[in-house]
Amino acid sequence: MGLILVAVVVYFLIKYFNENNNNNTNTFSKKSNSLDILNERYARGEIDDEEYNRKKKILKD
Repeated sequence: MGLILVAVVVYFLIKYFNENNNNNTNTFSKKSNSLDILNERYARGEIDDEEYNRKKKILKD
């Protein structure tokens, strides 16, 4: 019974630290991801040329 408790605690500790590492991505990665989403929205026709260019400029700054 004690071994199961230790295994559960270790599992949650590993999960906790992995989630914290994933939240510390660098700014370049976040900007790149945002730009990908913007490009997809533009390709689907959800936003027009003016809005696309305005948001793209903001993301690149």
